[in-house]
Amino acid sequence: MDLILQRGLPHQQKAVEAVAGVFADVPLTQTGGAYSYANPKFSLLDSRLAVNVAAVQAKYLREDERSRYSKPEGFLNLDVKMETGTGKTYVYAETIFRLHKLYRFNKFVVVVPTLPIKEGAKQFLSDPYVARHFKDACGYGAEIELGVLEPQKAKKGRRYFPGAVRDFVEGTNLSGDKIYVLLTNMHLLTNAKLLKEEYDSEAIGCYRPFDALKKTRPIVIIDEPH
Repeated sequence: MDLILQRGLPHQQKAVEAVAGVFADVPLTQTGGAYSYANPKFSLLDSRLAVNVAAVQAKYLREDERSRYSKPEGFLNLDVKMETGTGKTYVYAETIFRLHKLYRFNKFVVVVPTLPIKEGAKQFLSDPYVARHFKDACGYGAEIELGVLEPQKAKKGRRYFPGAVRDFVEGTNLSGDKIYVLLTNMHLLTNAKLLKEEYDSEAIGCYRPFDALKKTRPIVIIDEPH
C-alpha cells in the first residue's frame, strides 16, 4: 500500500502555525564556528514570547481554553492538543521543517511513549516519499538526518559514546539543508543509564550523552506526554 500525504489540511496547519508563531520577531543569535552544533539562542525572558503566545491563543483558542502565560524557568513549554488519528506525526514533522526554515533550528529530539509508536515514527521520518513531500512538494528544501536511540548491549573493554547521539550532537548547521532528529522512547530518555553514564570516548567535549545533548540546545517534541 502506497503512502499518500495531503498538505495544507486546516486542522494540521493551525498547529504548525501556532508553534511557529511563538517565535515571531524574537531575537535569535545564530550559532556558528565552534558552536555550529547548537540551535540558535534566544532569551526565555524576552517579552515578545508572552505577546506571541497571547496572540496565538487569541487566534486559535476559545476564551475558556486559553491559559495564563508564566515566564519560563529553564525551558519554554508549548502544548498542542490533537485527537488520535488526526495526524500528529505529520504535524510535528512539518513543525520541524517550519522551525528550521523560519528560524534555522536544526536540532530536534522526538520522544514517543512506546516502542510500536517509535517504530512507526521511524518509518515515517525515514520514508523517501515523506522526504520528497516535505522537501519538494512543501518547498522546505531540507532533509532530515534521523538517528534512533536504541539500548546498548554491555561490552567488555572500552565503552564508546552511543553512535546515534554522537552523530546528532556533532551535526553542523553550516550546510543549511540538514535537520538532525534524534528519535527515542520515553524509557530510554528518563530511566535507562544509557544517557546518564560516562563513556570512555567523548562528543563535543562531553563524556555523558545528556551533557552533550544539552549543549546543542535541542527542541524536544514529546508525543503523548500524558
